[in-house]
Amino acid sequence: TTDQEYGSNVMQMENTYYFTQAIKQRGSSIADLFSKQMAKANAICKESTDAYLGWMIKKEFTTLHELFSKLSKIRKEFGDKEVPEHVPKQHFVKTLTKEASREILKDRISSMHSRMGKHLSEEGGLLPVAWKALVKVLFEWFGRWEKLSSSIYKHKLDPGALDVVRIAKAAGGASKPRASQGGSEFGFKSILALKNRDK
Repeated sequence: TTDQEYGSNVMQMENTYYFTQAIKQRGSSIADLFSKQMAKANAICKESTDAYLGWMIKKEFTTLHELFSKLSKIRKEFGDKEVPEHVPKQHFVKTLTKEASREILKDRISSMHSRMGKHLSEEGGLLPVAWKALVKVLFEWFGRWEKLSSSIYKHKLDPGALDVVRIAKAAGGASKPRASQGGSEFGFKSILALKNRDK
């Protein structure tokens, strides 16, 4: 996802989330009536959210993402033992010290939460949902990086994946799920578009 594409992802996230929330608020009979459209909206929302969250992490942790992507590629081609020949442990540890200390992680994760708050409208109620999803993705990414660090260099990633989750949860502590207020109006504008896709 490029910087230009993220706006489209945000719009799709909010539109489809609003739509599903608006339908759910009208009871199970309406939800059953639009089950096909809701399934499609959920799929679009998930795809857009995954792309958006990936963009967020890559933007904030560019150097770490590039480093571990390089390690993964070398490992896949040559195996664990060859990786230090291409990326010496000294360089690896130095990069982690510079880019992944606890204070730096706190600052960058806080920055991510602030950025997400600007991207997602507060009245839609999507921010806490998207942040919860981001925490999960951060855990998955840092978990993979933790395993690579241990497997290739016998180096413990500190802070590790669980620490990152704690930091992210603390950063998002002020965000609490709330009922969607903007969804109803937009939701029914989306119904026609989704129904027309099926024709």
